[in-house]
Amino acid sequence: MKVTIKDIARAAGVSHPTVSKALNGSPGVSNAVRQRIVNIAEQMNYIPNQAARRLADKQTQTIGLLWPKSEALFFHHLSLQIQHEAARRGLDVMISLADPPRGLRAFNEHFVDRIIFWSPPGWQPDMAFIKQKELFQGRMLLMGGGTLEGTHRISVDRSGAIYESVCYLAANGHRRITFVGDSYEKQLGFTRGILEQRLDYHEHYVIAAKEGDSFPEKRVAELLDSPDRPTAFIVDNQSYAFGLIKLFRDREIRMPDDYSLIVYDDIPEMERMEIPVTTIGPPIGKLAVLALEIMGSKEGQGQEDKADIEIKCEMNVRQSTGRI
Repeated sequence: MKVTIKDIARAAGVSHPTVSKALNGSPGVSNAVRQRIVNIAEQMNYIPNQAARRLADKQTQTIGLLWPKSEALFFHHLSLQIQHEAARRGLDVMISLADPPRGLRAFNEHFVDRIIFWSPPGWQPDMAFIKQKELFQGRMLLMGGGTLEGTHRISVDRSGAIYESVCYLAANGHRRITFVGDSYEKQLGFTRGILEQRLDYHEHYVIAAKEGDSFPEKRVAELLDSPDRPTAFIVDNQSYAFGLIKLFRDREIRMPDDYSLIVYDDIPEMERMEIPVTTIGPPIGKLAVLALEIMGSKEGQGQEDKADIEIKCEMNVRQSTGRI
C-alpha cells in the first residue's frame, strides 16, 4: 500500500500540514522536527506525488510531442533524442499520434505546459486546432513546416538539401541523375540543381509519387532498362530507399559501381546497410538539442521573443556514392 503524508504524520506524532512543510522545505518547522520527519519518510519508503505538486504550482514540467502517424524511422529516432534531452533537464515527455486537434485537446486535459508539434510543410491549422490552441497556456514549438501565430518555429531547408545532393553528384562526374520521391519541395531543389549544373534532363528522370504511395518499382525498373538510364539516384525518403535497394539487390546491381545513391534523412539504419548509404538531412541530435533549448529555457518577463530558425541539412558521404 502506498505511504501517504497522513501515515507519516501518525508515525511522527505531528499534523499532516507539518509533514508537508517539512518535506517541501517550507518555513515553520524546526530543524530537529524536519530531520525526524525526513528520516521517518525514508524508513517508510515514502514516494512524493510529484504530479500533484506540479499541478498545484500550475507547472507540470511536461513536454507533449504532437507527432505524425508515420512509419518513418526519422520520427522514432528524433523522439528518442528529444526524450533523452528532456530527461537531462528534468522534464517529462508525453507523445500523441492522434490528429493534431485531438492530440492538443488531450495535452490540455493533462495540463501539459510545453508542446513540440511536427507539422508537415505548408500545414495550416483548422478551426478545431485553433480552438484548442486558444485554451493552451504554455509554450509551443512547430518543427518541420507550417506556421502558427504565437509559436516558436524550426523549419528544415529540404529543397536546399536536394540541390546540394545534385551538385555533389555533378562534381563527381554524374550527368544523368534521377529523383524519386513524393515531396514537391524537394523536387524543386532537384530541378534547380539540374538546371544550374546544366545536366542532362529527361521527363522520366523525375519519378514523382503521391504522399503515402508505395515505392514506384515498375517505373524505376523501366528506367533501369532504358538506353538513357541514369548513373545516380536521389531518393527523398527511407521507404523508397529500402525499395530501391531491394530492387538493386534483386537485379544484382552494385553500388556505387553501377549506380550511386543519396537518401534524404540521416537515420542510423542507412549507415548499417550492407553498403553504407550516403545521406543528407537535418542532424537529429542537433534538432533535439535546439528544440529543448527553446522548450527548456525559462520564460522571460513580458512578451517572449519567438524563435524562428531554419536548419540546414548535412551530408554524410558513405560508400553508396562514387565518381564516374
